[in-house]
Amino acid sequence: MHRSQRAVVVFLLCTVPVLSLPQTARAQKRTVEVRFVQSSYADFLFYLLYRSTGQFSALVTDVPMGKIPTLDSLISLPEQAASARIGNYRQLYPLVRRYKGITTGIVPVSEAGRQHFRKLVYSDELPSFGQLDDIVHQGEAVYPVFRNFWAKEIAPAERQQIDVWKQQLSECAPLEKLQELERLPFPFSTLDVGAIALHLSGSGNTYPVGVYAVLFKKVDLAWLIGHEATHLIVDRYAGHKWRSYPQADRAIVLVTQHGGDANDIEESLALFMQVKLSQACGYTVATRRMSDNFPENTPTGAILRSLEGGWVDYQANHTQDIIQYMLHQTIGAFPRS
Repeated sequence: MHRSQRAVVVFLLCTVPVLSLPQTARAQKRTVEVRFVQSSYADFLFYLLYRSTGQFSALVTDVPMGKIPTLDSLISLPEQAASARIGNYRQLYPLVRRYKGITTGIVPVSEAGRQHFRKLVYSDELPSFGQLDDIVHQGEAVYPVFRNFWAKEIAPAERQQIDVWKQQLSECAPLEKLQELERLPFPFSTLDVGAIALHLSGSGNTYPVGVYAVLFKKVDLAWLIGHEATHLIVDRYAGHKWRSYPQADRAIVLVTQHGGDANDIEESLALFMQVKLSQACGYTVATRRMSDNFPENTPTGAILRSLEGGWVDYQANHTQDIIQYMLHQTIGAFPRS
């Protein structure tokens, strides 16, 4: 999920209460309906707001933005547009108005007698509604030119990735496999999976429920699901609320003492599970270790090595869910002071 203008890793919310687990943790698997999405408006907003061109550098000359400013805050407007299946530029404006007067990046939404949570902002900085509204209005005149470029150059590449994702969903069932590995049910009955070529990296949201990613040289749906869906499953606001578990406070204190914070614990788990789920689906070699990308003396590096070191025991004893395992291994990753 992420801080400031880092690659987008979203901390997600859901509406399912925390489960009281029996002595033997068992996955209460939920059947999840997956919808694959792509949207010219989502890609355009990444280009408009951040000038992201992804693999399509010709955008700079073919679709010039002139003096339209960019936005400093990293927001979820592009992803919201993708899941809303916007069909007309004017339909963006009601989505933009959701940012008017916000004081927090996470906004509760009550609909049909249920409370949901929408992640509006991914960075620490909240956007200026006036600036955002002005940028989107200025972009309306540019969009038709972008739409022609998108239809010719970008859309086919996104469809190609979605076709591979569909095949991998059928052959591996990564959401079902993830629930088995984590021994917790997925919090939602539906999930959008979006291909957004101009995305900065990857992200997710809970209302609408979706995960979104750039185009990959090696297409691996399990890699995406393992990371983003893990954030969904363990999220602190609804989901299974990992920070409410008995050992959470102790784990957070230890990580803080070693220069990190609570987000490093959850992000380490998401990084770990993206590899493990991909390995379970046969898309990544069994010897790959995510910890190789992080120094041992960093919180993420230490937690990842601990998660990797205890994984065989976790798989064998079935007495923990993934949150209990995450907290136990996090505490064990740091020497006692």
